[in-house]
Amino acid sequence: MNRPAKAKDKILAAARKIVETKGAGHLTFDELSTESGVTRGGITYHFPTKELLLRGLIEADLQDWEDDAEMLAGHCSCPRQAEMLGQIRCQMGQQDEDHKRFVTGMMSAAMVDPGLLEPVRAYHHRKFASWEWHDQDLFAYLLLLAAEGTFWQDFFNTNAMPGPARERLFAWVEHLAQHPELWPLPPAGFAVADSHDPSAATAAAVSARAPTDSSTTSG
Repeated sequence: MNRPAKAKDKILAAARKIVETKGAGHLTFDELSTESGVTRGGITYHFPTKELLLRGLIEADLQDWEDDAEMLAGHCSCPRQAEMLGQIRCQMGQQDEDHKRFVTGMMSAAMVDPGLLEPVRAYHHRKFASWEWHDQDLFAYLLLLAAEGTFWQDFFNTNAMPGPARERLFAWVEHLAQHPELWPLPPAGFAVADSHDPSAATAAAVSARAPTDSSTTSG
C-alpha cells in the first residue's frame, strides 16, 4: 500500500527547518524523526540515505523557486519574457532570511559533497537547452547575470550600492527585460578573437583601433 504523499512533505518541511536553524550537519534521521513526527522507517522509505534527503531538499527548493518565479512573472503573453521577468524578480527581490539560512546550510553540505549540486546543474541545463546564444540571447543572459549577481551580493552582504541605487538598478533591469527592442546590438565589425590564437587576437585589437573611412580626412 502506498504511504500518503503528505508524509514526504512533512519530512521535507522538518528537514528544511533543521537545516535553517541548526545547519545540514545536524540533520540526522533521529533528529528528523523527532521534528517531523514520522518514524525512522517512514523517513527511510522516502529517503533511504541522507544524501538522497539533501537532494530532495534541493529539488523541493528549486520547485518552490520556480513556482515563485511563475507567480512573479505576472500576465505576460511571451513565455520566454515571462520566465526572464520571474527569475529577475525572484533574484533581485529576494529578502527571505529563512531562505538565506537554508542556502547557507546547504552550501556547507555541498562543500563536503559537490554532487549534491547536480539537481541545480540539471535545472540550469534544462532552462537554457533551447537557447541559440545569438546576440539577443547573450544580452538576455547578461540581464539574468545582473540579477543573480545582485542576489549573491545581497546574500553575502557585499553589495556596495545604497538602497535607492539598488532599487533603480532593479527597475532598469526589469524594464529592459520587458522591452527587448531597447537591447543594444554589438558595434559594427565587432568580433571575438580566438583566445588560443595570439595572431588573431592581435589582428582583432588592431582592427578595433583602426579609424573608419568616415572618421578620416584627406591631407
